[in-house]
Amino acid sequence: MTEKIKLPKFLLEHTPWEKEGNPIWLATSFLLHRNLAKFNFPPKMDDRQSQQTFSALKDPLLQSPLLVQPVLLKAEDVSALDKEYLFEHFLCMEGFQNTLAGQGFVVDETGNFFAKLNIEDHLQLQMIDTVGAWEKVWNKLNEIETAIGSAVEFSFSPKFGYLTSDPAYCGTGLTVQAFLHLPALIHSRQLQETLAKQKEEEVTITGMGGNLDEIAGDLVVVANTFSLGTNEEAILQSVHSMAMKLMAMEKTLRSHLKNENNAEIKDQVSRSFGLLLHSYQLQTKEAMGALSLMKLGLHLDWIEGVTENKLNTLFFQCRRAHLMHLLNEQQTADPQEIARKRAEFLHKTMQGTVLKIEAKS
Repeated sequence: MTEKIKLPKFLLEHTPWEKEGNPIWLATSFLLHRNLAKFNFPPKMDDRQSQQTFSALKDPLLQSPLLVQPVLLKAEDVSALDKEYLFEHFLCMEGFQNTLAGQGFVVDETGNFFAKLNIEDHLQLQMIDTVGAWEKVWNKLNEIETAIGSAVEFSFSPKFGYLTSDPAYCGTGLTVQAFLHLPALIHSRQLQETLAKQKEEEVTITGMGGNLDEIAGDLVVVANTFSLGTNEEAILQSVHSMAMKLMAMEKTLRSHLKNENNAEIKDQVSRSFGLLLHSYQLQTKEAMGALSLMKLGLHLDWIEGVTENKLNTLFFQCRRAHLMHLLNEQQTADPQEIARKRAEFLHKTMQGTVLKIEAKS
């Protein structure tokens, strides 16, 4: 059996959120779908065509002066755990653990660039912004796409724009996702009412699992509904506008919570503190939910001894693949054992955190 290659150190040693300072708008993802003009879409290609498109695309990526020390990861050489790590790191919404020969990934030393080759489309180019440099990151991705497009011919129709294997992504081929932390709206049970009032056809709002029924870590994803029949500027504006509205509402509600003696929210924050400091086992969703309420408690001055950046980083590190890498666990462990190790890890990292909420008779 061929030995699996390891992920680059810059991905393993740093998380995108470690320098993030915004307590609500945590990240933005920009994703471009592209296909080569002379080949079938990936689901219809044979092995020979997969290798041809892979070769045609990898060279412009690896030779691009716009990328910082780009690294090619062939899918067959990457372990399932490392693929899961990439999925977590780049805030992906669709899995790719079953990718095989003729498919792969390119990352660069910034840790913010991610290209997928021959998966849903011949090429998906993604950049994530975690420091609020919205326009700079989008312009950089657009520049990278333009440079690759000068080396290969993308499939384009004057009527339908860029052609993709999923018709939903035709047109601009652009998907923009804003990741918002909205615990005050969610735990005050005002999110659904707020979304009903702010409903716009241009955007969809989901959890990271693809719907609002199961929201992990109180993270809500605002994304464009359409990429066909519109342009990039309109997509960027619609997502940005909705994200700003929700962020303003979350800020207002947090201010109210800070000035009011909301026993229910204080109880939820206190219970989350107990979970993180004293649980024997913690599942991923449970840990993310508790960390979310710690972030809210920190913002409301109910928690001290921990920083926003540390809590943001723990959002990544408590997820399965990140945790197993952090603990040097390369084999898939028993789920209960992983839950125990997650709890143990969080006990240690949360040491020094102080709950300032006091029970009063």
